[in-house]
Amino acid sequence: MHFVINNTDLVASLAIVERAISTNDQTPALTGLHLSVQKSGLTITANNLQIAIQTKLPCNVIKTGEHIVSGRLFTELIRKLPAGDVTAEWQDGQVLIRSGLMEFSLHAIEGEEFPEYPVCDQKIMSLTDYELQRLIRNSAFATSNDDHQPIFSGVLMEIKDQAINFVATDSNRLSFVHAETGTVHTDSGDFIIPKANLVELGRCLPLTETIIDVFAGNNQLAFRFDDTVFVTRLIDGRFPNYRSVLYTEQKTRLIMKRSQLIQALERAALFGRVDRTPVILQIRDGVLEIETTSNLGKSQEQYSVEHQGPDEQAAYSPKFMLDMLKNMDADQVEFRLEGSRQALLKAADSDDHLYILMPIRI
Repeated sequence: MHFVINNTDLVASLAIVERAISTNDQTPALTGLHLSVQKSGLTITANNLQIAIQTKLPCNVIKTGEHIVSGRLFTELIRKLPAGDVTAEWQDGQVLIRSGLMEFSLHAIEGEEFPEYPVCDQKIMSLTDYELQRLIRNSAFATSNDDHQPIFSGVLMEIKDQAINFVATDSNRLSFVHAETGTVHTDSGDFIIPKANLVELGRCLPLTETIIDVFAGNNQLAFRFDDTVFVTRLIDGRFPNYRSVLYTEQKTRLIMKRSQLIQALERAALFGRVDRTPVILQIRDGVLEIETTSNLGKSQEQYSVEHQGPDEQAAYSPKFMLDMLKNMDADQVEFRLEGSRQALLKAADSDDHLYILMPIRI
């Protein structure tokens, strides 16, 4: 293996691939980067068995070959080299890295085979990187952190009736996001993606209006864009039937500015930060009162809002409400509530993102 490559291009590719480098030293090959030099250029692969990332980039090929090097060491070293060309060469059991008058030798990882890259060949949908990022951002926050319930620690990617939906719940709240754009290439499908993997995918997206092609394989999904393939494992199991709670018609509705509600809830949350005291929302004759009382003191604010239906009162987690509100883009939000029943929070002018929230008993 012997090649010359532009350092800036190499650093950009490593920033994507390094997300799949394993930190488990018990399997040395998984802590490495697989470098494969063919006539077409350099292919860099990392695989921690939860996610696998592979990217290709052009280089000046002097000699083909493939080797595994320490992922962290190689990545950090390349990042600290000056701009310009970098030469990598296999010699006497080591990978030599040269830049200008500098030379470094890296021990190769030997004795273990690098895992085969997962094969996903059933194309199921295509959408832009911006749309995929929106779906991830507006759903992943509602997952559970409880490892004992793996279904709730993932996001459901649902293809149904030629539509793409992302759904997440921790059993106390549920976020439903409908794709505004995208093309479906299959009749239906349910895929539960681990939250951590989905978040890493979002960080890899180029956000240049690039089309992301999504393929399904053996309990895995592959997201292909530019010269990169990001593969994630899926969570086994059946996602709970969520549709029965989505469109419940609560009798009381109010509409107000999103920024105004965020600021009021943030102030109320200051008083409940020690014991996670809920915030009480009371709507009466077009006036919304937001109140919380804790060991630290009391917060009480009132706002004139658009109001339909009977007067109502219920308590909610301010953090859960803020999680949704801060991920929205709408200027006006609609909040529907009815006593002990689940509440619905959404943009006032759209049903593309629905948030179901259970009240807290007081």
